Amino acid sequence: MASGAAGRVAPLPGELTLSFLTRIAARYHLAIRDLLAAVTDVGGLQNLTGMLYPDSEIHLNAQARSRIAALCHIPPQALERALPAWTREEPCGKYGAGPVGRLMRGEEAVATWGPACPACTAARTGRRVPARRYLAAQERVCARHQYWLLYLPGTSGLPVPLGRCLEVIQAQRQHVRLLRRSPTGAQAFEVARAIIGTWWEQPWPDEERLWPARLEATCPAEADPGWWKVAARDLIIYPETVAVARVLDNSGWQQRTISASRGHLPYRLGELPALLGELADQLVRPWLAHHLAAVTHGPLFTWAHSCVRTRAAPTPTAQRTLWKVHSSHRPRPLSDLLTSQGSPVDSGQQPALRAVKRLRGYSLQAERSFSKGLGHARIYHRQHEHLAVPKEAVPDGYPLGQWIANLRTRHTRMPAHQVAALSAIYPWWNAPWSTLWQRTWHHARTHTQTHGALEPTRGFPTTNYSLGEWLYLQCTRYSELHPGQQHLLAEIGINAHEAATARPRRRNLKAGEEEALGHARSYAAGHGDLASVSATTMHHGYPLGRWLAGRRSQQGRSVLAHHRAQALADIDPWWCPPWNLKWQRSYHRARDTAAGQPLYPDTGFTGLDDSLTGRWLRRQCSTYDELHDEQQRLLAEIGITAEAARTAREHARTAPKAPAATPAPGAKDKTSQARRAADPSTPTGLSASRTAYRRTKASPRTPQPPRAPP
Repeated sequence: MASGAAGRVAPLPGELTLSFLTRIAARYHLAIRDLLAAVTDVGGLQNLTGMLYPDSEIHLNAQARSRIAALCHIPPQALERALPAWTREEPCGKYGAGPVGRLMRGEEAVATWGPACPACTAARTGRRVPARRYLAAQERVCARHQYWLLYLPGTSGLPVPLGRCLEVIQAQRQHVRLLRRSPTGAQAFEVARAIIGTWWEQPWPDEERLWPARLEATCPAEADPGWWKVAARDLIIYPETVAVARVLDNSGWQQRTISASRGHLPYRLGELPALLGELADQLVRPWLAHHLAAVTHGPLFTWAHSCVRTRAAPTPTAQRTLWKVHSSHRPRPLSDLLTSQGSPVDSGQQPALRAVKRLRGYSLQAERSFSKGLGHARIYHRQHEHLAVPKEAVPDGYPLGQWIANLRTRHTRMPAHQVAALSAIYPWWNAPWSTLWQRTWHHARTHTQTHGALEPTRGFPTTNYSLGEWLYLQCTRYSELHPGQQHLLAEIGINAHEAATARPRRRNLKAGEEEALGHARSYAAGHGDLASVSATTMHHGYPLGRWLAGRRSQQGRSVLAHHRAQALADIDPWWCPPWNLKWQRSYHRARDTAAGQPLYPDTGFTGLDDSLTGRWLRRQCSTYDELHDEQQRLLAEIGITAEAARTAREHARTAPKAPAATPAPGAKDKTSQARRAADPSTPTGLSASRTAYRRTKASPRTPQPPRAPP
């Protein structure tokens, strides 16, 4: 071998390194194992890692490469240009320094390859020795000798004659032209391959004729048809893949897709009839558009969705989004589907398929989490008949709203079986409009089932005001709605004609007033008064605080109708007292406190459990003569009469003053803040003394008017 008696052995362009070594071994009349042992010999030991298979590749270090260059009489620079994996890696050996080799296999570790055309190899080398080359998608066809160079895991590949499938050769020419004229042609081909691969894996419709005929024309005589259908997938779908790639890469069709969407994200492919019609024409399948109309998931839907969302902008970010193929959409590798013992065509063994292998990227924990959320979704759907769950909803302690919201944001990347499971429960779970719209629509559908058909021309008289206003709003903007929304409105009797003749919903003021009074009665029954109603109070979803604040404002300006004021007074006589509402709220708190224990004015109300209430009562006793007559009457109802107030004042004058303890640093500020937060009669923000000090410092002292009673 060292003398080079076999002569010069040149590599093929793009050849695998192990394929080149196999041809060198054949020239020296050696087995490939013997050649590898000689190339990686270190002191009688074989410095080689990995297992040798027909589809393996080898990486060599510099010393091993120099031995190979000496054997084949080819300069190292020429070998580096011809062999893509020649200098890809510098492996480490098991036995220290010296020549090292590392064998690798698998579609993740080795780039896509295929067999070299046998006729081209024989013409170039003068020998009929099989070889393997790294092949791009457009290099799978040898148009000169009409071969498809088929990759088969566990074998050295299989050249397939194409004499009866000339459409594959024609598709290869179109593929080359696409790559030559378009910078995104290769990316469009990968998206198209994912699209056609999805159709391939599904049951073929009865109208499909081209694929079965192509399978029969290319299947070797000794191969099993079931095995061949799996192994020849890329060969059979190649013409359709190129045709779809040409449509997707066409900027004109991208703009037509955007225009057809009218600014709405598509919900199903049937909303883009022009695109489906073009695909059906290019693939010579007139029935295809009908089959694709109901599709709401998959690589073609994802491409259309991304095209509309990014407007097919030429920016790098938009292009990455447009041509991205998610892992859940990629065709499964053949090594996951075929047996690893080799091809039945090569070895004559019984054809077999590998048992269904777990998908790459499959996570058992993620599937269990999805199954748990799916169970809660079924329960929610049985209760509400939809999955338009509010994001903050946590039914039965499970964050179902957040779970579905997360799925909606990545529904185009979800596995097909998960999308099918959710769609089987509720088809509109990922509708491209708000969940609030969907919930309101369900409310309208329930109304039609209970009260009969809607009457848009009469202003929806059977509905309440809010639902009627919502329905009229949908009618006014009917032409701007998503096609899916128009379809749902048609289910409840609102089509384009009905929307054009709709009339606005007239508000029934009397019914609205009765509804508000009903909420006021319910609130007073539960809380005992209306004084605690603030401007932001909501009662069972009704803005009671805002409504009552408006009535108090009208009462203060003496513009509230007498019968409305009387209705509120019947609920709570002091719903709008002539004094501050804070006083009324403090009074109700003192009344509740005094209901369970007696008051002792002679001790300054120190026996009360609520110290804030005791402080408030002492303040009322100190200013008793300044209070309104009705305030004095209310205080008398809880035992604070004029005599009791006088007793409390005398106690305050005669009680010894306890020395004030020095508070800890910062304790005074915290105590005052707590008192201001707990006592509603204490002003918030800056203290009164600090505010008065600043005002005095800014302007000359002026006589202050007498202080109004609290």
